[in-house]
Amino acid sequence: MKVKNKKASTSMTTRERMMKRKEDLAKRSGKGLIFPKTGTLRVRIKNPGDDQEIGIEVIQFYLNQEMGGIVSPATFDEPCPFMEMYEELKASKNSKDKALAGKLVPKRKYVIGGDVYKDEKGKEVDPEKLNRGILIPRGVYQDIIDLYLDEDEWGNMTDAIEGYDIKINRSGSTMTDTSYSVTPCSKKPLPKERNGNIDLEAIVRKEIKSYEDLEEILSKYMVTIGDDFDEEEDDEPKKKKNKDKKKIKIRR
Repeated sequence: MKVKNKKASTSMTTRERMMKRKEDLAKRSGKGLIFPKTGTLRVRIKNPGDDQEIGIEVIQFYLNQEMGGIVSPATFDEPCPFMEMYEELKASKNSKDKALAGKLVPKRKYVIGGDVYKDEKGKEVDPEKLNRGILIPRGVYQDIIDLYLDEDEWGNMTDAIEGYDIKINRSGSTMTDTSYSVTPCSKKPLPKERNGNIDLEAIVRKEIKSYEDLEEILSKYMVTIGDDFDEEEDDEPKKKKNKDKKKIKIRR
């Protein structure tokens, strides 16, 4: 199955490619999105700007444990080889293509931004996790929205004076046993040195790889899941053969 390249290729020397890669790695090193792990993550969400929603909805393709997931450029209505392949496979009348599409379904996640603490009691903020993006599932974002809209008890957690930290609690480690909850903390002013808005769009865009890089990743991933399906097909004649042998034995 061929990955379509809808973006014109640009001629670059090896040195230019290596320099570009160095710049990309430098931008990403230690500054990627934070994923809530099992336990409690305490964070102070920051304001992304006047009249801006406190989170951004992103489109993610989760590949596997080894390859992880990618944030799709389709988040900003830009060309994405993963989305193009998914739509092509989904529209196909071939049953195998449709099954492959099921392995490539885009997920809707959300990114909030703020400062993350080293401890769940909020005694010390992590200097390496200031103004960072946190990738959260829909349920967590819904809980955050509920708190934000609860003007009687909680309200705007991003307010520098009347705002508050939240705790994102995660239990479980697999797709079947993982659950989340959100707990608000006591209201407290944000220190002046940590005050200010956060550019959420810029944070998310740094996570989006180039079309060319995504094509390369997609090609590797399609080979992986293609091999899985080929193995399933190879196993089927063997099962049938064994079944036939069993029938012959019974007849004797």
